[in-house]
Amino acid sequence: MIGAEFIGLYIKIRGDSVNISLKPRTREHVTMYWDRIQDEEISRWLPSGVESLDQALLLFEETLKEGASSYGRVVEYEGTYIGDVWCYGIDEQDEKMAMVSFVLFAKEWWGKGIAAPAIARFLEEVFGKFAIDKVGAFTYANNFRSIGVLKKLGFQEMEAFTEDGVDSLYFEKGKESLTCQKES
Repeated sequence: MIGAEFIGLYIKIRGDSVNISLKPRTREHVTMYWDRIQDEEISRWLPSGVESLDQALLLFEETLKEGASSYGRVVEYEGTYIGDVWCYGIDEQDEKMAMVSFVLFAKEWWGKGIAAPAIARFLEEVFGKFAIDKVGAFTYANNFRSIGVLKKLGFQEMEAFTEDGVDSLYFEKGKESLTCQKES
């Protein structure tokens, strides 16, 4: 059984053991999230329809309700909040799927191998918690780091499309393959 409050994992980065934790989101995390996504370098990779901190907090409150269609965790490194991973559009009735998104705010950890194991652990939790069979993910076609993470996790590219003038990709992954794929 997966613990509801705290999920810890140790990963090796260049030979060093690193402590990554997934923890419940709080209002404080949402406020920090909002502040951090205002950074131009982060926001250019993260499409969002949320236009204010108040709206972000309202959406967070919705996730706490019974039957919510979204669910998320914060990613911490050695006790420091460095990002978020979440599912939205959770459909346990018809499509039996959800969409997954992730962001690391701590730019010094970009490209260091933290996202894939954190997302893999989160997906284990999500597939155990919700009656879904697959997850999907969107990313911009020029977001090579996100594409690499998704492929490492075994996501398959399903569609390339242009939306609002931006080339984008859609990926899917079934729950039958929860582990990270070996890098070639």
